[in-house]
Amino acid sequence: MNSRLRYLKDVPAIVAVSAFLTFAPDAARADFKTGWEAYEKADFATALKEWTTAAEGGDSLAQYNIGVLYDEGKGVKRDHAEAVGWWLKAAKNGLAAAQHNLASALIAGDGVNQDHTKASKWLGKSADQGLARSQYTLGKMYVYGLGVPKHAKKAAEWITKAAEQGDSRAQYNLGKFFRDGTGVNADAVTSVSWFLRAAEQGHVKAQSKMGTRFAKGEGTARDDVEALKWSLLAAQQFDITAIENVKALKKRLTDTDIAEAKKRAQTWVPKGTSVK
Repeated sequence: MNSRLRYLKDVPAIVAVSAFLTFAPDAARADFKTGWEAYEKADFATALKEWTTAAEGGDSLAQYNIGVLYDEGKGVKRDHAEAVGWWLKAAKNGLAAAQHNLASALIAGDGVNQDHTKASKWLGKSADQGLARSQYTLGKMYVYGLGVPKHAKKAAEWITKAAEQGDSRAQYNLGKFFRDGTGVNADAVTSVSWFLRAAEQGHVKAQSKMGTRFAKGEGTARDDVEALKWSLLAAQQFDITAIENVKALKKRLTDTDIAEAKKRAQTWVPKGTSVK
């Protein structure tokens, strides 16, 4: 696996009963619901039994969930190859979450031979369905030329789609794209706007970037108090750049301003998102 591209599993891993009941036939619905109730009680053996009945009837969500059970070793011996087999069934039935997990396994070579080309094709299918994590990962594939040709513009296009859905990793990367002019026209103000959106969700590197941007007045008005706030937040997560920024900022700020920055950092709460 290329160390620059992490193995991105589906989160949450299990597909809940609410996602299933609307479309499933009555019999499959009952099997899936019983399996879900068992899963919530940590009765994984019963969940597997009930979902197997639905999965053998062709239900993609049950197939996907069985794959997760094998992947995590819940109710069965952990078997990544078996997990991949079930995800493949669900992926062929068009389930975006399964397509994403199958692609992730192909990227990592986990339970299947590593194959970036096949991974990119499955990511394309789930990304086209609007799955933000697939859009982000496909964008990174284009960045590094894994399974697809290196293509900065396509990378930016896919990562933008994920960023607009609220994926903080995509927002952070898009901030870097606009900073460097990678696949887009360089724009310091737009860069900061994406860093800020990621930082507000708790992305540590984005918080560190915001500390630097406010300290230098790059892409935004200089604001040392805000710079220290963001740097403090990132430094708490051991970001080296932020730690150094905190030291530098404290040397030029008054005690009153330092106290205000600390107060803002202590009362800060991340903004939620509903990334698919």
